[in-house]
Amino acid sequence: MKINWFCPLPPAKTSIADDYLVGILPSLAKHSELTLWTDQNQWDRNLESLAVVRHYQPERINWTDLNNAGVTFYNIGNNHLFHASIWQVSQRHPGIVVLHDLRVHNFYESLYRGHWRDEAGYLAQIERYYGDEGLRAATEFITSGAVDIDFMTEHYPLTPLALENCLAVMVHTQEAVEQVEAMRQWPVACAALPRTLPLPSYGNALMFRPAESPYHLVTFGYMGRNRRLDAVLQALATFPERDRFKLDVFGEVPDGRILRKRIGQLGIGHLVQLHGYAAETELNKVLQTSHLAINLRYPTMGEASGSQLRIWYNALPSLVTDVGWYSTLPRDAVAHVRPEHEIDDIQSHLQAFLKSPKEFAEMGQRGLRKLLEDHDPEKYVQAILEMAANARHFRVRKSAYDLAKRVGATMNCWAGNAGEEPSRIAQKIFEICGP
Repeated sequence: MKINWFCPLPPAKTSIADDYLVGILPSLAKHSELTLWTDQNQWDRNLESLAVVRHYQPERINWTDLNNAGVTFYNIGNNHLFHASIWQVSQRHPGIVVLHDLRVHNFYESLYRGHWRDEAGYLAQIERYYGDEGLRAATEFITSGAVDIDFMTEHYPLTPLALENCLAVMVHTQEAVEQVEAMRQWPVACAALPRTLPLPSYGNALMFRPAESPYHLVTFGYMGRNRRLDAVLQALATFPERDRFKLDVFGEVPDGRILRKRIGQLGIGHLVQLHGYAAETELNKVLQTSHLAINLRYPTMGEASGSQLRIWYNALPSLVTDVGWYSTLPRDAVAHVRPEHEIDDIQSHLQAFLKSPKEFAEMGQRGLRKLLEDHDPEKYVQAILEMAANARHFRVRKSAYDLAKRVGATMNCWAGNAGEEPSRIAQKIFEICGP
């Protein structure tokens, strides 16, 4: 089967490229005739040994080549730098969306207002999906700050905009399944986010970790607001035994100058080190010699965390926020932090760690076992291939839905005050043409 795959490619600084894609690519390429589509000017040329790589721009794309494949997959996440072009193509060429983040408000806010400088377009999309109430909230968010972006993300996630025109949806969490199904428009499938393990076992990773303090804490990824780094810094700064820990921060930060100033104000400059982005090999070496990872997310974007899988990959215990997908993780494989009690809970876990590092080490081992049991790339690729095999059915279903929608809208104009009759007829057309 010929498959088009739109996705960030290495060396793009996103886990969707260097964890997710790299992990599934060998199997996906083995079982399909794969073409990788990218708007990047540079990519890892080793990818071309597994698949054809085609460069495109949304306004200049070879539609003939695109239509020659059996199905197209679009990977959509929350960073407009990596996913804007993918989304733009998906609006013109129906395919299956792999939705990495359930709530994508931040993607559209940064794309429309930040990149395109199109504030009116952003407001129009909010009004289109959420009416006058959403428009009022978005206007307050823009003009007065009375509503913050966390509120907008939670209440106006803009998920339907990411899925508009798609044939079907692949998600990674049960929460996402339930919310997409509730929209009653697209078929949806769920597969656990995959993680590839190398041939050497990482089950003995703890042998690299020093047995005495200072113990190494680590957090990594893009350090946006929802990564709760300030709460971590406050918890460390006011922790009575703070000098028994060191904190390493790997990843890009929105404003390094402000963050360094904050660290200085808290008086923990000697305990915290900022490292910037680290490639997978380098970061894995750091995780092998760390003692406790901090992987907080609030508000969550409805994602399953590739970072968490990387943490477990290195048999490392971790703190996670007790929300969304993270709430579903076994209580003996992670330590949960309540959003309303972040500092207290972080400090309680640090105290528990000092009391019994061995118990936390066992937590990391249980996380590794869960990774091996539930996040197999081969199973994930099989789920992708099953969706690809159903592409023809999805197209028929979409055609039926689009026809029913047009008929319902047209008859609504004719019928005037005919009550629910247009909707009933549209529903009947959909049932006849596609399940």
